[in-house]
Amino acid sequence: MARRARGDIFEGTYHVTMRSAGAIDLFRDDFDHTDFCNRLARTIRSRGWTCRCFCLMPTHYHVLLDVKENALQRGMHELNGQFAQQFNLRHGRSGHLCGDRYSAVRVESDSHMQAAYRYIFRNAVKAGLCLSPQGWLWSSYRGAIRLGPRFAFVTNQSLYDLFGGDPEKAIPEIRRYVEIS
Repeated sequence: MARRARGDIFEGTYHVTMRSAGAIDLFRDDFDHTDFCNRLARTIRSRGWTCRCFCLMPTHYHVLLDVKENALQRGMHELNGQFAQQFNLRHGRSGHLCGDRYSAVRVESDSHMQAAYRYIFRNAVKAGLCLSPQGWLWSSYRGAIRLGPRFAFVTNQSLYDLFGGDPEKAIPEIRRYVEIS
């Protein structure tokens, strides 16, 4: 039986999560990570999304996106479907790569936004993959705090605005908020 169509997605900011089907890794190597980031960047451009931050984990990913009304559904279908096809072809496998449909939680306030950033940035630490958020290469955190290259498809100004606006003043505040357990 086919899934029922997802209801309306209103314009706003969403914490979007997608998990693999069971214990399958979505990202096996740097090629997979890079391929996904390139596909995410293309989808952001084609669908008119704004990406505030992201984190790629072995079996799932998180993105914080600003979307127009009903612009999320087709973009996620495109992104996940094309990535899964390429992944299966490259790794000689068949079948579903993505598990249940993606989760999209609307961010309703500045405090919720700050908490979403912190959760996404700390996800790899929580999973025991690194000791600090800046230690995980497949996240937008290092670029946001200017400790590494920035992913061009991520817009950091909205993060800086939550912590006063000026990046030079905001970055130390962001680091205190995110890095202290």
